[in-house]
Amino acid sequence: MYLDQEKLPIIYEAMERNCVDAWLIMGRESIMKSEPILPVLGDMDFIIATTLIFLRERKCLAIVSPLDVEGYKLIEGIDEVYEYPKTMEETIFEVINKLDIKTLALDYSQSDSAADGLSYGMYLKLKREVLDRLDKHPEIVSAFPVVSEVRGRKTSSQIEKIRHCAIKADEFLRRVPEICKEGTTSLDIFNFLHEIAYKEGYGMSWADSQCPGVNCDPDVPSGHMGIIETPIVKGYLINIDYGVSKDGYCSDLQRMYYVLKDDEDDAPEHIKHAFNVIRDAVQMAKDFMMPGKTGFEVDQIARHYVVDWGFDSWNAALGHQVGHVTHDGGTILANRRPRYNHPELIDTPLQVGNVFTIEPGIEIKEGRIGLEEDVVLLENGAEWLVEPQKELILIRL
Repeated sequence: MYLDQEKLPIIYEAMERNCVDAWLIMGRESIMKSEPILPVLGDMDFIIATTLIFLRERKCLAIVSPLDVEGYKLIEGIDEVYEYPKTMEETIFEVINKLDIKTLALDYSQSDSAADGLSYGMYLKLKREVLDRLDKHPEIVSAFPVVSEVRGRKTSSQIEKIRHCAIKADEFLRRVPEICKEGTTSLDIFNFLHEIAYKEGYGMSWADSQCPGVNCDPDVPSGHMGIIETPIVKGYLINIDYGVSKDGYCSDLQRMYYVLKDDEDDAPEHIKHAFNVIRDAVQMAKDFMMPGKTGFEVDQIARHYVVDWGFDSWNAALGHQVGHVTHDGGTILANRRPRYNHPELIDTPLQVGNVFTIEPGIEIKEGRIGLEEDVVLLENGAEWLVEPQKELILIRL
């Protein structure tokens, strides 16, 4: 196991910025009961009950079982290792009771699954056997602001790994027309995108049974589901939602295709117009993004542009963070619909190193038009991770 040394400064900067004196991460059998922050911190899993405590004065404490104590002493970035001779909670109490902690952050959140890793059972043990017994009771706060920064501020090496996955996904998506012929179905495209990725050593960005999403019939519902096999049809659009993963990082793109009728050399003008509106909305959102802007502000730039052209406002966010997993938690680009209307998600300023999707979408009678591009936020604005799609990809059967 190891701690990612590039993440340590981000941890302590986030704690300082958010006035958190201590951040406690507690878990057991984390492969079975996920603690989402652990893979972000490095190559870490908890097996026997384990606790990490990051302190604002830039120290990390580990409270571990006798079986694990020597191993944790070898991890660079962990400053003190405590072996618990009886129960972990007893040792946590002894350690914390000696510290001057006014604000203690725990991994719980009602709005972000990436910051909600503390199980209810472990919380009850912590409260009963540690927090309720302390001589001085610290303020207990959600670790969301810290987790959001630690997870969301990608380092340069992480950005390059995500960029690589975006480039490969785009490359594979642009090969789709080569397999399309009379009788080709959405399942054929699904299997093709699996096969070429697996052959080159890549995995899917989300569940294999749901990635990619291939929609080639406007009468078939889209969304996060298993593939529904339908033939591709001349005169219809194809929308593919796809990403590949490698070395713990992933991408998330959507690409658009039009299946030419026999007498066509190009898509009809109304389809190209609708595509261009979505394409331009993506570009406008990307151009507007800057550190300090909020996800709500970015969403509104694209959403108002699409609606002003007479199209319906899509029933989803404009974008989400991506990288460690496809939906990577933290701040999002979204409007004030009830499921997104949390200030910590849409009104918190965006930060350098955040990697976002931008993915507006509309429905027309020939199918769904949805583009999805991946961008990274730099000091002077957003940068594409892979060249965006500028024109419909035409398919001749």
